[in-house]
Amino acid sequence: MTEVRDLSSQKAAAAIDSSCQYGLFASSKAYKKGDTILSESPLIILKHPSEPDKVRSQFDKSCFAAKKKPSNDKDGKDDSIIIDLTLPASSTKDLTAHHIKKLKGLALAAASYAMHRPNLTDETKEKLFQLYHPSTNSQGDGVSDDEKSALKLVNQALKICQQIADASLNRLVQDTKGADELVNLLLIYSCNAFEGGRIYHRLSRANHSCNPNAIVCGGSSGDDNDVSVLKAACDIAEGEEIIISYLGSYLYAGYPTRQRVLKDSKYFTCQCDRCSSTVHSDLASCLPCPVCHPRTGRYLDEDVMFDDGDEGDLTVSYATPKNGMIAEERSIECKGCNKITSFNPNEQSMRKKKEAACVNYMNKAEEKVYDRLEGNDSVTSGSDGDKNLDVEKEANEQFYEMATSICGAKHWTTHFMNLSLIEESLANFQSTFMSMGQNAAEDAETMEELLTGIAEAADGIERAW
Repeated sequence: MTEVRDLSSQKAAAAIDSSCQYGLFASSKAYKKGDTILSESPLIILKHPSEPDKVRSQFDKSCFAAKKKPSNDKDGKDDSIIIDLTLPASSTKDLTAHHIKKLKGLALAAASYAMHRPNLTDETKEKLFQLYHPSTNSQGDGVSDDEKSALKLVNQALKICQQIADASLNRLVQDTKGADELVNLLLIYSCNAFEGGRIYHRLSRANHSCNPNAIVCGGSSGDDNDVSVLKAACDIAEGEEIIISYLGSYLYAGYPTRQRVLKDSKYFTCQCDRCSSTVHSDLASCLPCPVCHPRTGRYLDEDVMFDDGDEGDLTVSYATPKNGMIAEERSIECKGCNKITSFNPNEQSMRKKKEAACVNYMNKAEEKVYDRLEGNDSVTSGSDGDKNLDVEKEANEQFYEMATSICGAKHWTTHFMNLSLIEESLANFQSTFMSMGQNAAEDAETMEELLTGIAEAADGIERAW
């Protein structure tokens, strides 16, 4: 059994206040690793890739290109609407591609809500609007800068909807009470939605930790009847708070990237045990020690870079960073030489300056890889949704080489770029297999290339493992 409790008192919530912080607790029993804690269907799904035409009908037809652009994105039809949707030029001036995509996502959530609002019961709406969301008064006491950013973005999305809305969305945004309702709804969506825009009565009460004790499985059928299951990732004692990760795969990234993702997507700064640690504990960001393994310029020697383990007599010593957002805050400690290396732009010793520069290079590599993975880099953002797959693959290979040569084989950037290349290769293998069967001679040559590619992918999987 689970129970929603007020985090300030640690007592069961008698009444729910949407401005207060609550958590989900194991109320009357303990759970073993792998136990099912609860199963739940969403109150509402604010992304409907199975209903693209219905979503499009909520906007003026002039907002979409006459010819739909093909989407190469794994998010499918919902993402194709984001690509096709054109926002008013006056509302997107000087905004980054990432900011514009977030505004489009909010507009689509608003359209989905307008579509389904007439069919929501009073009970469902009450549960939905009881979920936590930042105050709509940006000048109120205790409103953080992150919450102000969330409100600013939602208000931008509302103004855009008022300009381009049609059908039931237009009726909602043109009504004062309806517009206020939509602002609250989009704040709830921003802070509580799971993958695919799913919002739950109890699951959405589970707070985040970068060291979660539970995971959410399922929720993939894409209709209102799908069910997500909360399972224990480790033993959970009776009375203990049930915490999950909001990060997806970025749970395995280093401290500054995790904080950047949470600040950008959920509008808060994480202070969990993993993030609050004051020792050198950012294992996801460990890199070959610059004292034990001096660089050539900014790059590692090849044998250190790949750390092939049993191949050769070399033992690579790794240094672990402290938590910090900038290079000056991220000193690294090596257990091999017992040295701590700190980045100091004013360091006078050339040897120490060169060693410490590795911390700065790592920080910059992490920023570049994150932007690459999120499509915020120049290769992707300049393409306006039409991706050249050969250019994309070449760029990913270059980012993988950069991550490996600067951060080494065990750093999260290397693992992420490696997995990105593997995923890309497997998708290409599938499409190539589907196109074979027309010419025996060409098929034989293609099969030889495929086998080489499969072998390279297998090597990549082995490195990731």
